[in-house]
Amino acid sequence: MNAMRRMALRTMTDRNRSWTAAWRSIVESPSHRAVHDLHLAAERGDGARVASLLAPNVAVVVDAGDEEHPRAHIVRGVDDAAMVLMHGLASRPGLVVLERPVNDQPGLILQRDGEPIAVMTIDFMARCAVVLWIRLHPAKLRHWNHV
Repeated sequence: MNAMRRMALRTMTDRNRSWTAAWRSIVESPSHRAVHDLHLAAERGDGARVASLLAPNVAVVVDAGDEEHPRAHIVRGVDDAAMVLMHGLASRPGLVVLERPVNDQPGLILQRDGEPIAVMTIDFMARCAVVLWIRLHPAKLRHWNHV
């Protein structure tokens, strides 16, 4: 192999390593791992594990309203928040839960038949979920169809 080809291959390998490292830093961030752990624990109905990932003062805000009729329900406390999350993320036929950034925050997108039915963003402090925002209104989720 000539020197030019070796140099080109080395450059491509270095670029791939850089790209892989950048991607890994995003995918393997503490908040991404926490979202993944929360998703799996809730889906499996592991209440103790879900509770361990929540801050003692956790709040779940469920935004089910629209522009004309705003409706937000707030659930506070580890036990009630864990119950809401396990119910919403429980494995069901046709439900797909995707771990994706939502508005540059760790989050989950729930889909049924390829259409988003809920979007969740999660704020963390010290590796515990402090505030979880769940948006349910179809008009607010329309732009999530292309995720």
